[in-house]
Amino acid sequence: MWGKGGVGKSTLISDIYHSQEVNQMFEKHAYVTVLQPFKIEKLLSSLIFQLDARKVASTKVEDFTGLLDWCLQEKSCLIVLDDLSSTMEWDIILPCLLAMNSPSLVILITTRHEDIAKHCCKNPKCVCLLNGLDEKGACDLFTEKVFKDKATDLTKHYPELVEPANLILKKCNGLPLAIITIGGFLAEQPTKTCGEWMKLDRCISLEMEMNPKFEGVKTVLMKSYDGLPYYLKSCILYLSIFLEDRIVSRRRLVSRWVAEGYSEDTSTAKRYFMELLERSMILPTQISLCSTQGTDSCQVHDPIRDIIIKKSMEENLVFRLEEGCNSNNQGTFRHLAISSNWDGDEGQFEATMKLSCIRSLTVFGKWRPFYISDKMRFLRVLDLEGTKDLADYHLEHIGNHLHLRYLSLRGCEGIYYLPDSVGNLRQLETLDIKYTRITRLPRTIAKLSKLCQLKAGNESYIGEERPSLACCVPFACCCAMVIQAYAVKVPVGIGELKSLNTLQCVHLEWENAIIQEIEGLTNLRKLGVFGIDRGNGPEF
Repeated sequence: MWGKGGVGKSTLISDIYHSQEVNQMFEKHAYVTVLQPFKIEKLLSSLIFQLDARKVASTKVEDFTGLLDWCLQEKSCLIVLDDLSSTMEWDIILPCLLAMNSPSLVILITTRHEDIAKHCCKNPKCVCLLNGLDEKGACDLFTEKVFKDKATDLTKHYPELVEPANLILKKCNGLPLAIITIGGFLAEQPTKTCGEWMKLDRCISLEMEMNPKFEGVKTVLMKSYDGLPYYLKSCILYLSIFLEDRIVSRRRLVSRWVAEGYSEDTSTAKRYFMELLERSMILPTQISLCSTQGTDSCQVHDPIRDIIIKKSMEENLVFRLEEGCNSNNQGTFRHLAISSNWDGDEGQFEATMKLSCIRSLTVFGKWRPFYISDKMRFLRVLDLEGTKDLADYHLEHIGNHLHLRYLSLRGCEGIYYLPDSVGNLRQLETLDIKYTRITRLPRTIAKLSKLCQLKAGNESYIGEERPSLACCVPFACCCAMVIQAYAVKVPVGIGELKSLNTLQCVHLEWENAIIQEIEGLTNLRKLGVFGIDRGNGPEF
């Protein structure tokens, strides 16, 4: 059985293990939690003690294995291994268990990871995913815990509490452990009013941090984080940059991780994204229509978000400039995220932190000219996606940031052109100007020899293939989808960008020479074009 921390795996397995029906099926029973750091001798010693009530002085695995065989004496046996955290642990444990002399040996395993579950059991029918509670199940459990009565109907008996209850439950994300803990806390309060519950919702992160009654929830969630390999810890902490409830596209994350050096290439970064999904550290929010990866975007659920914000602050990784924050700490943070609700002035901005240490700048909401400072000499990532009030003249000196690897102006409707100085960004790997007003790229774009992704233009999915296109292109099977596109004109010299693997969306209608240049881009994996007709179709 696998599932995220706090979902109730151990509780369910424990109920099964202690049930009268299961007890009657087996002559011997043992329930072992796999502790960290993992030591096979301790695990085998615990098994022997539960199966035969004896302590073993030996420290040799061979002695433990022989005693296990003797303990069973051809009796049926049920063994539970709770919280297995790696395939290596299973590969060490399994030979010891297979040496046991039992006509009927059943092993139940709980883990947080799907890959471990599938590694332990080759029969997919015997692998079970335990999901969190749905909306109704979560509300029923919460109501029962708060009012100590299964018959209580929140909507009927306490309609004024429905809204704050839903807000609290959203933060619990279907985790029974979190629901039970918070429900138990509210049950002990002398008053149950809308105001009190709204107050708890606003400060629930602080309560979980300070109140010892929430220790169990914190422990489970921290264990989920602590169990991540080092490379995934960097990736999940990076998500603290984004606002609460923000849906973050896989495209955006993957490109930024590569630019920051968290991953060598996009394929590895995509694998990291999927690993975080499989470990339930992030939640899928949009299923892809055309991608083989299956999920286009994600969200961080609130309990995990609280942990990664705290951790990223402790490690001087991410500073979030927002209303009410300490804006005079002069910290050496690597990543700066400016929230839409921050309204400080330039002096406060300069005093916030050492701008020379900033490696990434992310702006949410309204743009202000002093956000980009010449002091940010080592800026690698400039993400202005969806920023309001950004104008062309704000980018005149963008070429001064020579270390930029990722530049996103996606969705900035006030941008009509790129300055020639963009050609100075020789380290740039991703340039995303989709959904801007840019219709033509400057000639200096051809100097960006390291550019891997150039995303421009505007597109919307139509969904039906038009038969009139079939005569233009002899490989019509490649037309997986049809889009309504608004493309950009690229300059002669685009063929020099040999590192490009993504180029979209390019206007071909008046520039047949561009087709010949595109032919030389042998690393291309994704190409978006506009303006193919019967005239240029054969050449394309």
